[in-house]
Amino acid sequence: MADSEEKKYRSGVIRLSKLASIIFIALIVMADIGGYPIARYVTYCWIEKFDIMSLVLTTIIFYVATICGYVVIFSVYKLLSNMEKDIVFDTGNTRLMGYITGGLVACGIACACETVIWPGSIFLSIVVWFIALIVLCVKTAFDKAIMMKDEMDLTI
Repeated sequence: MADSEEKKYRSGVIRLSKLASIIFIALIVMADIGGYPIARYVTYCWIEKFDIMSLVLTTIIFYVATICGYVVIFSVYKLLSNMEKDIVFDTGNTRLMGYITGGLVACGIACACETVIWPGSIFLSIVVWFIALIVLCVKTAFDKAIMMKDEMDLTI
């Protein structure tokens, strides 16, 4: 693949990823708008609990998870915007990856709190924490690459 074709391909992938991020932002906004009915449905139909405390806890955890979702998805969008500008090995990107990891860990904690009324939510926590681990590994690799780049710049 020629250099210009490769750059065009990468640019297309980034644009599609940014579009997907925008779609996810819209989905989170729609989830926030319909948050109470969604939490009520989950509490009554999935969890099969009919007390007010279960509904309140599920609603609170739902909104905490959407806040975490905003942190993650806006950080992903900003990271993609930086990549589009060819800003790759930059401390700003590793900071964004840190926000993504933090948002995922917080979402996992929120899901783990839901196990009080729905033991099945621990599975969601494990999945979210696994994704956070992957992002943290990529962040660590980026940090190391930035450090090596800085050391190489100093030796030249």
